[in-house]
Amino acid sequence: MYFNDEQTAQLNDLIKKIEKRTGVELVAAVVGKCDSYPEIPWKAFALAVAAGSLAHLIWSIANPDWIAAWSGHLSLVFILCAGATAALLTLWPAFGRLFLDRVRAETETEQYGRAFFLEREMFHTRARTGILILVSLFERKVVIVPDKGAAARLDQNVLYTVISLMAPYLRRRERFHALTQGLSELEKGLVEAGFRPLPQDKDEIADELIQKKGAD
Repeated sequence: MYFNDEQTAQLNDLIKKIEKRTGVELVAAVVGKCDSYPEIPWKAFALAVAAGSLAHLIWSIANPDWIAAWSGHLSLVFILCAGATAALLTLWPAFGRLFLDRVRAETETEQYGRAFFLEREMFHTRARTGILILVSLFERKVVIVPDKGAAARLDQNVLYTVISLMAPYLRRRERFHALTQGLSELEKGLVEAGFRPLPQDKDEIADELIQKKGAD
């Protein structure tokens, strides 16, 4: 969905390699969007209507004779069309993202990641070392959710470093490089924290990269 077959295979191999080297149960997921954000088209509509009204006012002051030929209905239609056009343009992610509140995006991505962790029952591992790394493309956010067995041993600064490393790639829409760099940095942090596979370890969670559309 978001990666070609070769990229998907490389990411799956990298996930398996990290699990074998560290003993954690790692899941990587990429979603298109974490929430529908119904306020975004309304924000765009309101801004366009306000801008259209202001432009109409300025033009009417500068050109009183010309504007007199316009009926009130025509002016209203023009302003509403500007608003409707702006609202429709928010379907284009790059434009819609302009009206996305940063705090809300972080909150929704965090909630989506934690719900995803529970939905996949990633806490059902013997050592409680499941780790979810979730990338949301619309929000351009990364959430890492470690189970309590992993969180107890893994410094939070490692997670912040991974997220900070991935962020510039996501802003440039280089999602493959974002994941490969992030996973490699996470592996480094796990090894430095002393994570090692145990002889009795077995694969308890599917390794395949998860790709989902997310919210509409």
